[in-house]
Amino acid sequence: MIKYHIDTIPVWDAYHQEDECPLCLLEYKCEKEYVDFFLSGSVMEPSTRIEVNKIGFCSNHFRLLYNEKNRLGLALITHTHFKETIENFKKLSKNLGAKQDSGNLATKLGSILPKRMGSPDTALDNFLSWLDQHHHSCMICDRLEKLLDRYAYTILHLWQKDQEFLKTISNSKGFCLHHFALMMRIASETLSNKTFNEWCEFIIPIQ
Repeated sequence: MIKYHIDTIPVWDAYHQEDECPLCLLEYKCEKEYVDFFLSGSVMEPSTRIEVNKIGFCSNHFRLLYNEKNRLGLALITHTHFKETIENFKKLSKNLGAKQDSGNLATKLGSILPKRMGSPDTALDNFLSWLDQHHHSCMICDRLEKLLDRYAYTILHLWQKDQEFLKTISNSKGFCLHHFALMMRIASETLSNKTFNEWCEFIIPIQ
């Protein structure tokens, strides 16, 4: 069930600004709120601190955090995040470089047998997987993605149920291409085939 006071009011506020893309406005507003949150005392709560230590921030959001000038707060969360990152790096990289010469019989047999956990190849796979995940992980990106998915769903709900909103979105400028793709994905995942076709017929001329 839609949480009207939590979800629909911000959507209405964004549309009332009559800007190019309502989801861009919502994303900017929520991004600023998340930056403020992660530099406030709330981030010292154990559950949040554990998440920050594990996931960290992308380069873009780390730069936004840095520009807020709360250097002490940022230093505290960065220190513990780096500490956990270094520990994981050491743990996952300790078995690297243990590969034997490819001419070794055991190595040749190992190449055609199922990999065992802890074998050199598996160690490398685990290490590379962790590096890739660590490089792309970001607390703020994750929260923004979930929130914008919810706002996209709210827009679709209002489009179906609220005649006043239907008029408002009819007179809007649609969405930027990035958020239009989001709207189409959420529509395809949540609407029936009939309603999805109606949505396409409605929104594409506006877009």
